[in-house]
Amino acid sequence: MGLRINKSFKIAPGVRIRLGSKSSSLSVGGKAGRVTVNSRGRRTTTVRLAPGVSYSTSTSTSSSRSGSSHTKPKSARSVPETPAAPTVSAPLGPHIAPRRKTIDGWVAADLRGVVFHRRALDDVRIPLAQLISAELDGKELTLKTSDGVTYRLMLSTFSAARDLHFVETLARAARLTQS
Repeated sequence: MGLRINKSFKIAPGVRIRLGSKSSSLSVGGKAGRVTVNSRGRRTTTVRLAPGVSYSTSTSTSSSRSGSSHTKPKSARSVPETPAAPTVSAPLGPHIAPRRKTIDGWVAADLRGVVFHRRALDDVRIPLAQLISAELDGKELTLKTSDGVTYRLMLSTFSAARDLHFVETLARAARLTQS
């Protein structure tokens, strides 16, 4: 067992410095989310989804002591920059499932297809006829189209049951299931 020394100081509202025997860090943020950068070059972003539930990503901005290469997190915004059916505006008709929030926008479905909106980018519409798969793994929604494009969206909603209902309704509308 080794001796560890840790001390944390609040230097301003939402800003904290932590000094340790092997590393130090600077954290900026509050209850909803925070960004922490440590002296070894690791940057961690944490977003609070619900009480007791959070989503974190970490990146290394410098090589570690062992000389390994940079690590990259699994991107929450892994939507291709050249989507299958981009439109400047994809107005929604009557919803078949409630709109779900994503980390950088929202996703919704109407009788014509799935529309997802990303801040500062064009809306994307996937016609129901092109949808071949809709899967939900935790908070990651994966949509696959018949032309081979896969869209991965990270949901930031608080209700797993409603997220699952959204995917089930979408699958029924696209005739991906028998019921």
